[in-house]
This record gives sequence, C-alpha cells and structure tokens, in this order.
Amino acid sequence: MSDRWIEAEFEAIFREHYQRIVRVTRRVLSRDSEAEEVCVEVFLKLYRSGPGVAASGLIGGWLYRTATRASIDALRANRRRGMEQLDGSGPVEPEDLAESPLTLLLRRESIGEVREVLAKLKVEKAQLLLLRHTGLSYREIAEALQLGVNSVGQKLARAEAEFSALYERQQRQKRKATQLQTAKEGQ
Repeated sequence: MSDRWIEAEFEAIFREHYQRIVRVTRRVLSRDSEAEEVCVEVFLKLYRSGPGVAASGLIGGWLYRTATRASIDALRANRRRGMEQLDGSGPVEPEDLAESPLTLLLRRESIGEVREVLAKLKVEKAQLLLLRHTGLSYREIAEALQLGVNSVGQKLARAEAEFSALYERQQRQKRKATQLQTAKEGQ
C-alpha cells in the first residue's frame, strides 16, 4: 500500500465526513470560523498521516476522535487566553431570531458556562459527552474512541456525573459571587 493518498479517495472521505465533523466542532467552539479551522486541521492531519489510517476501515471514528480532541484543545487554549467570554458574541442561529434578546443572552451565557466545564474535564470524558450529545449511538462512540461497546454506558455515566458536579459547583460559585456583589452594593 502506498503512503500517499489517491486524490479521489481522499476527496470521497472528505465529502462523506466533512459536514458531520464540522457539526461536532461547532458544538464545542463558539465561533463558526474557529470550528471550520479546526476541522480543516483535522483533515490536513488525516492527509499527512496517509491512507494507512483508513486501512482499518474506521476512518469515521478516527475523524471524530481527532476532531473532538482538537476542539477541546482549542477551547482550553481560548480559556487560557481569556477569549472564551460570555458576551453573546457567538453565531446567531436561525431559531435565535424569534427569541427575545434576554432569552438569547441567557442561552448564550449558559452555553459559555457549559463550554467552561467541558474544558475542565479530562479529554476522554469530554469526548464521550460531545459524541453522545451529537447523536452518536454507543456503538459509534465505541468505534470513534476505540472502546468496548459494553464500557461506553458506564464511562458515559461517570463523565455525566463529573460534568454535573463541576457544573453545579460553578453555579454555586456564581450565585455566591452575585450575593457578595449585591451585599457590597447594599452597603
């Protein structure tokens, strides 16, 4: 087997998987441009890796795994640089147009908070949650993350429990900060 792609073969893989991979990265990242950039990096990595990656027949799993890991890395880098702000600057979705500005702001703030918590999780746990939330079945998640199908449910439950605990802690800290600010203003 050659270590170089046949262009038609790579193009077929790209056309088959690109939209799904972009959807996965968009769920993690707040800006469409950043999600598409990560997606392009994933396909570039695939191209540079050569057709040996596709030899196992699990190219979709490799792409999901690589895309979620790259998205989480980008999310963490944004957080370190302070770019992931809750300012409502994310893309406007068509369904957003019918909502009130307050509802839209609150939803975007919640999305930002979820992204913060995802960035705190271990990569495998964040990947599990993202892939399941994207609509993949346990079998597809197992394939993507190279896990046993029977272990996906248990690992997913642990990831959800850890996510919930971190999210609740974050919400308690936010409420405390709000109460403290209100008390300071009242003096």
